Amino acid sequence: MPFFSKLKKQKDPAATHRPVPPPNLQPRRSTLLSTNSVPSINSASSTGITPNNGYLNNYNHSKQPEAHFPGRPQPVEVPGNSVVKPSLIVGIDFGTTNSGVAYSWVTGADAKEVVLSEWAGLGNMSLFKIPTVLYYDSSGGIVGWGANTEKALSPAGFPIPGTIKIEYFKLLLQRNYNRYNDLIRNLPLPPGKTAIDVAADYLSLMRMTMRSELQKALGDIFLKEEQNIKYFLTVPAIWDEAGKAATRQAAVQAGFVDNAFDPRLSLITEPEAAAIYCAKRGVLELKTNDSFLIVDCGGGTVDLIAYEVEDENPFTVHECTSGTGGACGSTTIDANFMKLVRARVQVMNELGLLTAAKEEKIMRRCREDFSKRIKPSFKNDRGPEIAVEIGLDINCPQAQIVEGYMIFQPSHILAAFEPSVKAVVALVREQIAAVEAQHKRLQAILVVGGYGASTYLFETLKNQVPPAYSRRILRPMDSVSAIVRGAVVTGIYERVLTSRVCRKHYLMMTLQQFQPGVHPEAYRIKAPDGGYRCKNTRKIFLEKGQRLKIGEQAKVEFFRQVLADAPRIFEDTLYTCDEDRCPDYITDPAIKVFAILTTDLSHLPVTEFESCTGPNGEQFYRIHFDVALTLDGGNEMRAEWLFKGKVMGHVRTRFS
Repeated sequence: MPFFSKLKKQKDPAATHRPVPPPNLQPRRSTLLSTNSVPSINSASSTGITPNNGYLNNYNHSKQPEAHFPGRPQPVEVPGNSVVKPSLIVGIDFGTTNSGVAYSWVTGADAKEVVLSEWAGLGNMSLFKIPTVLYYDSSGGIVGWGANTEKALSPAGFPIPGTIKIEYFKLLLQRNYNRYNDLIRNLPLPPGKTAIDVAADYLSLMRMTMRSELQKALGDIFLKEEQNIKYFLTVPAIWDEAGKAATRQAAVQAGFVDNAFDPRLSLITEPEAAAIYCAKRGVLELKTNDSFLIVDCGGGTVDLIAYEVEDENPFTVHECTSGTGGACGSTTIDANFMKLVRARVQVMNELGLLTAAKEEKIMRRCREDFSKRIKPSFKNDRGPEIAVEIGLDINCPQAQIVEGYMIFQPSHILAAFEPSVKAVVALVREQIAAVEAQHKRLQAILVVGGYGASTYLFETLKNQVPPAYSRRILRPMDSVSAIVRGAVVTGIYERVLTSRVCRKHYLMMTLQQFQPGVHPEAYRIKAPDGGYRCKNTRKIFLEKGQRLKIGEQAKVEFFRQVLADAPRIFEDTLYTCDEDRCPDYITDPAIKVFAILTTDLSHLPVTEFESCTGPNGEQFYRIHFDVALTLDGGNEMRAEWLFKGKVMGHVRTRFS
C-alpha cells in the first residue's frame, strides 16, 4: 500500500469544533419584485411592487452595524505594549506551482512570522516553498508529493510505470475560467477524484508537515493550542466566489477545520497578504492618501491591485482600483521554452535518433535545467549561448545538439519570456492608468511572488512603465515568501483593509409591475393581488465599481405574496454580472448564479404575516423580509435572509 494511501482515514484532535451549517432544506423556487432604480448604498428608500409569490417593498440600501457571522475572522490585536491573549496563527500560500506555510506564536507586540523550510525529500536542503505537485499510482494512492518523490520516480528521474504526475491542479478549482485554458486543457485527474479531492490531498500533506514541525518548535504549547489555531489561506485576487468556495471546501476535506462555516479558517487574497506584509514590516513608508500597487507574480497567475492609505495609525487601507490579473505567470514561460525543445526533439525523431525513453530524458533534462538555472538567471538577450546537457552522447546539428548538449541562443530564451512579460507590463500600465484617473498619488509599485524575483521581468517593468514610476518599482528582498508571511501578519494584526471595490454587479431576481410596450409580453404573469407583473427582472444590490466597506451590509427590503395553502419554504437566487452594464433580465447569459438562499418559515404562525384577500376572495399572506449582502475581510460575500430582523437563512456561497 502506498505510504500516503491511508491519509483520509486519519482523525485528528484538531477537528473538534462544532459550527453548524444551515439545514439541508427542500425549498420551492420563488421570485421577487423590484423597481428599476439603482441607488447607492446610502440612497433614500423607494417603494416598488414585485414577486412570483411576492413583492419588493421600501427598497433601500442602508448602512448597518457590523454583522456577526461565522466566516468573519477575529484577529489578534497587538497594540503597543498591551497584554494579549496568546494565539497561534498559521498562513498557507497554496500556489499554482509552489506552496509554503508560515506560523507565529503571538504573545505580544514583537510577534514574528516563521516560514517552514524543512520538507520531506529535501534532505539537508532548506526551502521556503515546495512544488505543488502530487504523484498517484494506478489505484489512486499517493506515492509522492512536493519534493518527496523517492517512491514516485526512478533513480534516473523518470516516473515509475503506472505513476501519474498531477500539477497545476489549483487552477481547476476556478471553474469556467477561460484565462487558464492553455494551462489546464489536457490536465489529467486520478480516476474517481475531483479537483477539490486532489487539492485536499495536497493540503492534507502540507497540514501533516505543519503539525509535525510545530510540535517540534512549540512542544506542549502546540498540543494545547491546536484546536484554536487560526488559519489564513491565500487565493488569487481575480477568483470569483466559486473558486473561493472550492478552495475552502478543499481545506475542510484536508482536515484544517470541520466545515466551511468554521470561523478559524479565513481566506485572504494573495496581493492583500503581500500588501499587509510590506506595510507592517517596514518595506513601505507611506502617508495618508498615498497609493501603492501590488504586482503578485506567481507560477500560474499574475494578480494586481492598488490600495490607498486611509490612516497611518492604526495603519488601514482601502482598495482604490478593482483587482485585475491573468494566467501569464512563469509557467507560460516554461511552456514556451518546451515548445522549442519539442520541435527539436521532433526533428531527431524524424531522423530516427531517439527511442521513447531517450525522448523523455531529453525533455526532462531541458525542463529541469530551464526551470532551476536558465529562467531564474536570465537577464537579457546579450549574453553568451546557453548549453543544456541532455544526458545522451549525440550530435545533431539539425536540432542544435553538439556533443550531447542542446544549444540555445539568448534570443531563444527571450522569445519564451516575451509573451508573459508583455502581458504583465500591460496589466501594470492598466493599473497605473486606473490610479491616475482618480488623481491618486501612486508612491510605490511592489513586485512580489516567485516569478517576481525574475531579473528580466523586474528590469523590463522599470524600463517600460511611464518614466515617472520607474524608480518607484520595488522588490522586497524576501519577495518569494512575502505572501505566506503576509497571511500570518494578517492574523497577528487587525485586518488593515477597510473597503473593497466591487468587481461585478450583485443582483436578485424580482417581479416588476408589468409595463406594456416596455416589458416582453411573454414575461407577463398575474399576481395574487390581481395585478400583472413582469418575471425575470432584477434588482441590483451592488454595482460594479462601487466601494463597499468591510462588514457593511447592502440590504434590500422585499415582500412576498403567498397563497394561504402554499408551502412557506422558499429558495431565492442571487446573481452576479461581470459586464459594465448589467442586462435587464436574468435570462441573459451574462448573468450568472452567485448564491441560493433557502428559508423555512413553516414553523411560524400565520399571525406573523400580513393577511390579504385577492379580487376573487382568495386569501393570501404578504411576507415582509430583507435580504442583505455583507463583505467579510477575506473577500467573501455572505448573503442573509432576515424576517423581522432575525436571520432565517444564510449562505456563504452555494452554486447550482
